[in-house]
Amino acid sequence: MTDNQHDLFADDHAAIGELFDNLDNIPDGELAEAWSSVLTISHYLGGRAIYLPRGDRLKEALRDYAIYDEFDGKNVQQLSERYGLCVPQIYAIIRKQRKLIRSRHQPELPY
Repeated sequence: MTDNQHDLFADDHAAIGELFDNLDNIPDGELAEAWSSVLTISHYLGGRAIYLPRGDRLKEALRDYAIYDEFDGKNVQQLSERYGLCVPQIYAIIRKQRKLIRSRHQPELPY
């Protein structure tokens, strides 16, 4: 990974460590919101075996979605510079995201 790519999520490890150090000092409003999120996840996924990707895989998927979302057909070079990837990688990500989005809305034909 390039320095630009590392900078994208560089503060995650520090933030997680800081969170663990301050678990007893979470404001009540934020704690209530966190519990609400946990209960919602439990309601929809409770009792099921689910797969959560590793942090780097999840970050890569979120990055790829952001690249696709920001793509306007003319800004490949800017996206390449912003995310520290080469132009062919940007095109490959866009192609992959298009295929994923198409498969969600349009089932494949059996032939």
